[in-house]
Amino acid sequence: MPDFDRADLLEPEAIGEPGQRTFRLRVRKGREAASLWLEKEQLAALTLAIRQLLEQTSHTEPPAEPNPPIPSAAFPEQPQVDFKVGRLGIGYDERRRMVTILAYTLDDDEDGPPSFACQASRAQCRAFAEQAEEVISAGRPICLLCGGSIDQDGHKCLRRNGHDQQPLPEE
Repeated sequence: MPDFDRADLLEPEAIGEPGQRTFRLRVRKGREAASLWLEKEQLAALTLAIRQLLEQTSHTEPPAEPNPPIPSAAFPEQPQVDFKVGRLGIGYDERRRMVTILAYTLDDDEDGPPSFACQASRAQCRAFAEQAEEVISAGRPICLLCGGSIDQDGHKCLRRNGHDQQPLPEE
């Protein structure tokens, strides 16, 4: 299992046009890199879990630490770790004040070890959550009734039995 320990880079990325986007979590530690491909919903769930974990552990937070940004251009085209995520997990090391992110492939045994692990500082996780929320919100608008995406042509809302098309909201 690749274990990046403390990651130098932890960032979400969306590739493609809204409605056709692919999402990944980019992780780098020194010269090693990992591309963890995931669904938009998985990215949203990871972001929410990180936000909640940071909130629950805020009483143990030390003074803010600076994290110099790592330029995105430094991420390699052929990372050493590259797989589609089946499920994710997170944990918190209170002694080190680090968040642990665990990723499992689609084929991993439910009781088996993760296929990938890394740790990130609280500051890195806050920055990640902010970036992830921007990446997620840059996509298609979401229907308030059913939670489905609204396309440019409108939306057949499941809560309205598909009879009423909702046009894309004007900006």
